[in-house]
Amino acid sequence: MARASEVLDVLAEVWRDLSPALPPGVPAVEAAEVRLEGGVPALAGEPLIGGPALVAGVREIGRRLQAIEGYGAAGAVSDAVARRSSTFDTELFAAAALGGMWDEMASLADGLELDAHALITLADYAARPALRAGALVVKPLVTASRWGRGTCPSCGAPPALSVRSGKEGDRTLFCPRCGTGWRYPWVRCPACGEDDHRRLGALHASGEGDFRRADVCDTCRSYVKSVAALDPPNADGVLRLDLDTAALDFAAIELGYHRDGVPDDRGGPRETGPVEHRR
Repeated sequence: MARASEVLDVLAEVWRDLSPALPPGVPAVEAAEVRLEGGVPALAGEPLIGGPALVAGVREIGRRLQAIEGYGAAGAVSDAVARRSSTFDTELFAAAALGGMWDEMASLADGLELDAHALITLADYAARPALRAGALVVKPLVTASRWGRGTCPSCGAPPALSVRSGKEGDRTLFCPRCGTGWRYPWVRCPACGEDDHRRLGALHASGEGDFRRADVCDTCRSYVKSVAALDPPNADGVLRLDLDTAALDFAAIELGYHRDGVPDDRGGPRETGPVEHRR
C-alpha cells in the first residue's frame, strides 16, 4: 500500500505540473449541452489535448514513475512512445486516450510491440489533466442536466466511488478520470440499471456498513464502492478514497463481482478482514 500511495503522490504532482491549457473554443459549450440532452457525455469527441502534448505527458509520467521500485517499465514504455511518435497517428492516440477506447490503444501497443497494460495506463494518466480541465468548463451544464446514466456525464467513464453525504444521505457517483460527481438513485445499479432491491446487496466489514461498503448487483455481477463523507472529494481525493478502500475490491472480486472499465490505480493486494454480505 505504501508503494501505491507513493504512485498517487507522484501522479498528483505531475498532473499539477502538466496543467494543459485547453485549445480555444474547446470544449464547445453549446455542442456539449446538445450531447447531454441526447444522453451523450458532454466531452465526447472534444479535442481537449493534441497528440504531441499527450505524448509529452506520457513521457513525463513515465519518467517520474520509473523512480519508484517496481515501475521501471513505465519509463521504458514512455521512452519508446516518444521515440516512435512519428510512426503512428498521435491525434488518434490522443482521441483514444480521451475517449477511453482501450481496445484501440491495445491494438496500437501491439503494433509498437509494447506492453498494452502499461501503454493504456500511461495514456490514461496523461489524458486526465485535460479531462479534468474540460469537466470544469461543462460542470454548470452537467449540474443542470437530467443525466440518469451510471456513467460519467462529462467523459463517459464508469464511476470509481459512490459517496454518501448530507443529512439525507444523497448518493453521488464520482468519476476517476475527470473528477465529475453526479447524483444517482440508491436502489439502482450504475452498470446495468437494475432497480429490484432483491437483486442488489452490499459487502462490508463488520460494523462498517454505514461507512464503507461495496454495493453489488447480482444481475450483471458488478459492484461500486460506497463511502460516507462530510464533503464531496476533489479529483485527487476520489483516487485516494479508491486506494483506501482497496480491501473492498478484493472482497468483491473474490466473490465473483467485477468493476470494468477503470485502469487499476491501486497497486498490489492488501489484507482483507471478515466481510459480511448483506441483502
